[in-house]
Amino acid sequence: MLLESPVDKAPLWLSDNGPKAENVVLCECTLSRNLADFPFPDRCSFDEREGIERRVLSVLDNLSLLGGGVYYSLPSLTSTEARFLVERRLITPRMLLGNAARGVYVAEDQSFSIMVNASEHLCLRAHTSGLQPQEAWARLNLMDDTLAGSLDFAFDPRLGYLTSLLAHLGTGLRAAMLLHLPCLRETEQIEAMTALARRHRLVLQGVKAGYEDPLSGRRGSARASAGEMRRLRAGLMESLCSDLEGITGGRAPETTGDLFLLVNESTLGVAEDEILFHMRHVAEEILEAEAAARAEWRRERAAHIEDRIGRALGVAAGARLLSFQEGMDLLSSLRLGVAAGILADHSVPEINGLLLRAQRAHLELAVGHDCDELAAAVERANLFRARFGA
Repeated sequence: MLLESPVDKAPLWLSDNGPKAENVVLCECTLSRNLADFPFPDRCSFDEREGIERRVLSVLDNLSLLGGGVYYSLPSLTSTEARFLVERRLITPRMLLGNAARGVYVAEDQSFSIMVNASEHLCLRAHTSGLQPQEAWARLNLMDDTLAGSLDFAFDPRLGYLTSLLAHLGTGLRAAMLLHLPCLRETEQIEAMTALARRHRLVLQGVKAGYEDPLSGRRGSARASAGEMRRLRAGLMESLCSDLEGITGGRAPETTGDLFLLVNESTLGVAEDEILFHMRHVAEEILEAEAAARAEWRRERAAHIEDRIGRALGVAAGARLLSFQEGMDLLSSLRLGVAAGILADHSVPEINGLLLRAQRAHLELAVGHDCDELAAAVERANLFRARFGA
């Protein structure tokens, strides 16, 4: 196993407790960049991809970044290890496809990664806990400036940074927030929040477990066979994934665990600070609406919310089998209990930790072998009982 004690080493954002963390699971910012003297990744030959990887690794070495993190070559990892990196949101699912040179630099605290030969030559990604998008962007911006001193990025004075996907043209910045909105969903106010986001060129979408390639069928998309896509979907069916499009498991209106993703719609003609300003403003409005819905729900139907939380705690403490969907639904109720002050003995970082560790690859690495759906349900139940049992 190339990954060293990956399950036990919590990422920084997981243990932090940023502002509004009871409802903002994390902020995720991704920056797309391409080298000026190479074709876009899907047009690169194997040799060209190897050349890109060598050049980037040389720069990382010269900047002494490899001393504060690790570079993982994707072809050298097992399927489970690679899926683990997807579940930690350090790489995108599409990086699991193919066998060409590609990899990821992961900072020691796992709050930052640099994907090499993903949808773009370089994809820089940073995570923060709670409502802190500017903090994630500050780290990305610093790393972008640092790398730009050694790498010639493809740039047009009129269009901005050139990318293989038109949606990333311009700044190349994709900012996203993973939000927990159980009360807005319960009171059927999500559509109003979706309309609010749309007015600010943002998208609010439900999270769905698994992965559907948002680039499927597009010209220039990854050359993946139907068999490869089936294996990719099967491997990630009990995972929460994030691709460069901002997609977390697809565009379906259904949600897993009352989770929603707020993401900017485009990057052309909008400055980075403006993107983040609108995202924070809209997120704050959504969170205010969620708090008001929770207060009204507790005022009008206190027994119902307490029953939901109490039942979830009982199942978490005693279940012997837990499907992924059941586990996410339990965590939604338990997170609601923490936010409402009903579960004073539990914390947001604890819930976040279970959100990660209940995914299939995390379970498999924890027990040291592959799991089918039934075995994963057993291990997931064991995980919950260890936290919530007597």
